[in-house]
Amino acid sequence: MTLLLLLLLALPAGAAERQAEVGIYSLRKLSAVTLEPDGEARAGGQPLTGKAVVQVRGAMVTLEGRYRAGPARTLRARGGVWISGKGLPRRLYRGELDFSARQGRLRIVNRLPLEEYIAGVVSGEAADLAHPEAYKAQAVAARTYARKHYQAHSGEGYNLCDSTHCQLYTGSAAVKRRAREAAEATAGEVLYYAGTPAETYYHSACGGHTEDMTRVWPFPGKPYLAGVRDGPPGKPYCSIAPGFRWKTKIYYTGLTRLARQARWILPDETALGLKASAWGASGRVARLEIQTQRRRVAVSATDFYHGIGRRAGWNAVRSSWFSLLQGKDYVFLDGVGSGHGVGMCQWGAEGMARRGFKYRDILKHYYPGTEIRHD
Repeated sequence: MTLLLLLLLALPAGAAERQAEVGIYSLRKLSAVTLEPDGEARAGGQPLTGKAVVQVRGAMVTLEGRYRAGPARTLRARGGVWISGKGLPRRLYRGELDFSARQGRLRIVNRLPLEEYIAGVVSGEAADLAHPEAYKAQAVAARTYARKHYQAHSGEGYNLCDSTHCQLYTGSAAVKRRAREAAEATAGEVLYYAGTPAETYYHSACGGHTEDMTRVWPFPGKPYLAGVRDGPPGKPYCSIAPGFRWKTKIYYTGLTRLARQARWILPDETALGLKASAWGASGRVARLEIQTQRRRVAVSATDFYHGIGRRAGWNAVRSSWFSLLQGKDYVFLDGVGSGHGVGMCQWGAEGMARRGFKYRDILKHYYPGTEIRHD
């Protein structure tokens, strides 16, 4: 039997009716969290004036601290509730929060107006940008992505997660004014292609040319996700991005360790060399070969980018657009851009906005053939 603890928080006036259901702390295995009201809060008709612990006990969720532990309760609050816990970032959430027991763990779902969620996503995914038109382009892309993938986690009891597996969402405290204004200014706008919401992938900085989707992922191609040139030759729109050009030295001892962990090579093999063997339309590396003492091992550039990033940090290899220089005991990567390169280039959007382009122009550039509809 699963018991729910429902938190109802005050919603801003005029909020959109369409809702988003987001699994928060979705990558964490939680058994308890601490709640703290931000303003007036009530639980079961009683005021929540201090901290209280929500905890899983078997198949039951309890609200402890100031209140008697028991089955499902409803906590109504105004102003929001802060959630914290051991090893958790402290975050403020508004809307509804459902707490339930799932396989002995605590599942938390934040239900809130879609446009509030979009403002949170834009604040997280485009934190480094500044121009209002770039924020608007990001808001439409984020809303479209949410609509396209709305049932991504329906089997887990919510629609979307709060990690970059879906889109980064960290609650209400981090929402920027410009992000909220962008969500409001584009409210309900969704990119469509051939009658359905488009796959609006986006990334940080393309390096001068976005990449064809089929060169990055083994999925059927989309006409609007073919690579496009990002501005004039030699001066791409995204060249304003911090760290646009980057360099990384990877020693073969480190590559050996990482390649073994990723199971690209066998435990008794040693990486002795690395070279590119195929390239995408943009100029990015599409496939690499790791030379060991007895064979060459082919690794897709996407797997290499993600495999190194997960194990050595995402700044080690920022994109798959790089050239290789072999050293005696290392390989030197000289690269540009950041991210997978498919769809909208966020820093390219910023660069276009600074040159006077409006958000609709930006979206048409990165997703050619799509159209904006009010959903």
